[in-house]
Amino acid sequence: MSTTTKNTQATKTVSQGESRYGSPEPQIEIRLPKGTSHRLVSAALHKLAAKVELATPECERWIVQTENFYDARGRVYLELADATAAEAKRGMAMLKKLVG
Repeated sequence: MSTTTKNTQATKTVSQGESRYGSPEPQIEIRLPKGTSHRLVSAALHKLAAKVELATPECERWIVQTENFYDARGRVYLELADATAAEAKRGMAMLKKLVG
């Protein structure tokens, strides 16, 4: 299940991704208009990652990561500490609340 929001600058989609090891990775994918510079995409990812960090409860042990795909899109994702279904569910709930 994913949640998508749009504004004039970016489309943000919250979804349950998967690591290369098969672990769940709650994520927010962003897509900016075609032709957006790499620096602007990078800045948008860092800004979003900072919001995710600030929204993360102190008790959570996941790591907030970013990935830039170099084609006006990227993602902010949670590298889960325990990769349990419960932790993934908490991460998804937080990201959905953050994106609105």
